[in-house]
Amino acid sequence: MKTLPNQTASESAPSKANSTLPVSDQSALDFNSSRNIAMQTQTTPKQAATPTTTVTDLKSLRLPANYGATLGVKKLLTNVLVGKPKKPQFFRTHASDDMTFPAMILENKESRESYVVIPEVAQEISELVRPVTLHATIDRQNNVSLIPVPLPGEDGTRNPWHESLAQAVEHAKLKWIRITANMHAGGYDVYEAEGELPEPEWPAHDIEALVQVAFRGKIITSLDHPVVQSLLGKI
Repeated sequence: MKTLPNQTASESAPSKANSTLPVSDQSALDFNSSRNIAMQTQTTPKQAATPTTTVTDLKSLRLPANYGATLGVKKLLTNVLVGKPKKPQFFRTHASDDMTFPAMILENKESRESYVVIPEVAQEISELVRPVTLHATIDRQNNVSLIPVPLPGEDGTRNPWHESLAQAVEHAKLKWIRITANMHAGGYDVYEAEGELPEPEWPAHDIEALVQVAFRGKIITSLDHPVVQSLLGKI
């Protein structure tokens, strides 16, 4: 290489520092560096702070007792049980006499099912039936049922079990209670709820509607009914 007159040898020779990397590598380094700078300068969006749940917030989440009505939802009456409430179950009975229904009941012990019998047939099978008063009952989950309370006999008295059940049903007109059988005493023990529980919200159905649903397919109108025929030993 020919040296210009005023150029020294060091000036004419390529710089070792600049010749360390090829041009292509130098370009790649510049690209990565610029991208790294852009990434470093990019701001990360701040995450929204999680709100702290307070006691006031929890109360606002509680559904009102009539939430079904506010949402336009109506619970249909599709099932009405017949029998005494279970031991841990608190219940109330309707205070109105209009929500009671006197009837002749046939209880099939084997199937644990109850049938209502029309009076004409009941007279023919008096040994299989007994007169009761069906009381409209409701539990804490708003499930409606019927409690059959045997009527007094011809002498105007009940046995101790039936009498204690009748007293419990009367008590349940005013207070939330539960009952348990006391075999030694021959009756039911009554326990009142200790808290101030709200009053029951009864469905808009009369006692006839409850009886109709409770005994759907279980109304005996003839001696030819299979249950009667079986209990009489004819089939």
